[in-house]
Amino acid sequence: MSTRLLGRYGGPIVAGLGFVVTRFFVAEAVVLSGGPLAVAATVGSLVVGLAVAVAGVALGVGAFSPAYVADVSRGCLFGTGAMTAALAVTVAATGVDMIGAAIGTQLLVANVLLAGAIGGMVNGHRKASLRRRRAAIMRSANRARFINRLLRHEVLNAAAIIDGHAELLRGDDANRDRSVDAIRRGAERIESTVDGVGTIADAGSDDAVSLAAAVRAGIESAGDGETSDRAASIDLVAPADGDDAGGSADTGGDEPAEPLAVEADDRLSVVFERLIEHAVDVRGAERVRIETTAGRHAAAAAVVDDGTPPSDRQRDVLERGSFPEYDDPTNGFALQAASLLVGEYDGSIRVDRGDETRIAVRLPRASVDAAAAAVGVEYPDLRRAVVAGIGAGVAMGGLYWSTSGVLPVIGALYGVENVAIGWITHLFHSVVFALLFVAVASRSDARTRLDRPLGASLAGVGWGTLLWLVAAGLLMPVWLRAVGVPATLPNLPPIGLFGHVLWGATLGLGYVSLGGRFD
Repeated sequence: MSTRLLGRYGGPIVAGLGFVVTRFFVAEAVVLSGGPLAVAATVGSLVVGLAVAVAGVALGVGAFSPAYVADVSRGCLFGTGAMTAALAVTVAATGVDMIGAAIGTQLLVANVLLAGAIGGMVNGHRKASLRRRRAAIMRSANRARFINRLLRHEVLNAAAIIDGHAELLRGDDANRDRSVDAIRRGAERIESTVDGVGTIADAGSDDAVSLAAAVRAGIESAGDGETSDRAASIDLVAPADGDDAGGSADTGGDEPAEPLAVEADDRLSVVFERLIEHAVDVRGAERVRIETTAGRHAAAAAVVDDGTPPSDRQRDVLERGSFPEYDDPTNGFALQAASLLVGEYDGSIRVDRGDETRIAVRLPRASVDAAAAAVGVEYPDLRRAVVAGIGAGVAMGGLYWSTSGVLPVIGALYGVENVAIGWITHLFHSVVFALLFVAVASRSDARTRLDRPLGASLAGVGWGTLLWLVAAGLLMPVWLRAVGVPATLPNLPPIGLFGHVLWGATLGLGYVSLGGRFD
């Protein structure tokens, strides 16, 4: 499966895999009447399997990068597949009927599959971490190479010009004005180079920046430089969704009421300035336009031009950060500077060559826009949701345990009508629905309510009531009938409503109360 699909659907796939393995291989093999070791082993397997499902839900609703989700979910699938293949080879080699062996060693099969899933997820997490470290090391090496070459090329050349014209001043006065102008240009070149080195070497501000403002600043800087002599047309096109304002470089456009902010700093304008300069000065573009768009996880600004398409080497510099090992005049320093800065922002660059060249700079949206962009739940909020979900599940389970016989029925959903299994699976449901509650609230106007105890409790009560109507009233009876347990449809007893209201209020209040501990 491709990285793009796994980045989008990897979380649900992992959650489904963990649930299927737990439901059909672990739950019905749990031993509760044997020795302590047997009970602990089987119940532990049940908890681990459900934890894998919870991890999948967290990947699905969390604010993780698509690449990270793809790495973890691919590792989970690969680990499970490898263990499945190993079991199949073992059964085939021993001459034992595979189906009979699977039934006879149900829990063993489940443990092997779960071990593969967890090992694969851990390996995927480490792979993603190593990838980030390698990218950071490459950026550091490229930055050092870039600064060295820039200083050597620009400063030494300018110094040579200054030295040569300084010698001319000793001679005929006829060359004096020309030499003075050349010396001034050389000094300005040195000053500009040193400023450029400082831009790349120094860290910018930590504040998020407006994408459109950075694009406009880049257009203005490019227009003030050498590109202005080429009479190129440079325009900023407004996005179709209206999240940000556009307008042409000449007219400036109107500032948006709520600018689209990205995770960058005040050096972002340099990226667009360098891309425009390269399009006009190196590839001979006469018309350049910049189009901004906004997605759920990121925003993008595409520099589109009619110049000569970038070479494969130039494309590698932008997309992969593969800097040449030697000075290459066709690359120049503009593309290297843009690649370095975008890499520091955890962004990416994609080059599409056709009738027009499109160089799209993709940047993560700033946290101030997280709710509107629906980028997912941040990791501290995920942990808060899990702990609050367990607390709410304990409160609701305690009510059921003391007033009704619902807990064993919950266990029957997994093939074991037992109070202990009911407790475990009930807490599993509570955590999953807590994660979904925070995810839904984060993607709606209810997000602001999660910062206040009363608002969070009321939102939780509303969520709990919805679960009572749909999950407990309809889905649970259908599920019970599917596994052979008689159930009323719909099943909406008053104690169920009270329990879900208690669960929702406890969840909302607990989530707010835990804010200071996990942020």
